[in-house]
Amino acid sequence: MSHVEDMGNTLAGMLGRLPPEQLHPARAWIEEYALPTLAEIGPGSSSAELAEAVALLERARELIDDVLALSETTRGHVVGYLATLGISGEQPPPSLPHPSPLDRIPTDASRDRSWIDQVRQRLPDYTGGQTTGLVYDQDGNELQVNSGRDPKLSEQARLILHNSERYPTDDRGAPAVTTHVEVKYALMMRQAGQTYGVVVLNNELCRGCEKAVPEILPEGSTLKVWHPGAPDTITLRGKARP
Repeated sequence: MSHVEDMGNTLAGMLGRLPPEQLHPARAWIEEYALPTLAEIGPGSSSAELAEAVALLERARELIDDVLALSETTRGHVVGYLATLGISGEQPPPSLPHPSPLDRIPTDASRDRSWIDQVRQRLPDYTGGQTTGLVYDQDGNELQVNSGRDPKLSEQARLILHNSERYPTDDRGAPAVTTHVEVKYALMMRQAGQTYGVVVLNNELCRGCEKAVPEILPEGSTLKVWHPGAPDTITLRGKARP
């Protein structure tokens, strides 16, 4: 193998590992928390500072989109050129070590349908009874969480919901909800100070969890939920006071 081919294969493998998704957490924070929060407090306000903050956040979102688009276009040009040399962009670099972070899942994967489909293939079919979920923290670490009562998590979730002013009275502290994957993981996020998470379920998200999770997650926290049959991710934002 020539030096040119060796360099080409190395470059091709590295292109497959480029992580433009590192910009997505910042974009997600702008789009899913910062702008909605300002929109809630903005009506009726004549504050020039507030208007300027909104404009700057929207501009930042546009710039991130431009960078991501440029990154993908540049990658396409380079991969195309390498293909004319008979070098595939799918080839791994011949001598690069395998970095441990590559075993993790990028947080923007909550938007990637192809990734979600791959995760779903690893989940058991739901046949009634126990629900299984694969959950991911903001660093991309994976954990499997099953439905069912947990002596600590379920009881703590019950107490939080019982003391919540917004959680429906007839559902307050309902044992069924506190045993669900989404509620248990929301409490795990809260305890760990984790502000972003993704859950992929083999069962549908119930209405009780849609109401309970925001009451458990602190303000500024977001949980993305994928469940079978959903065309897109469901976003649950924290409402609990830190």
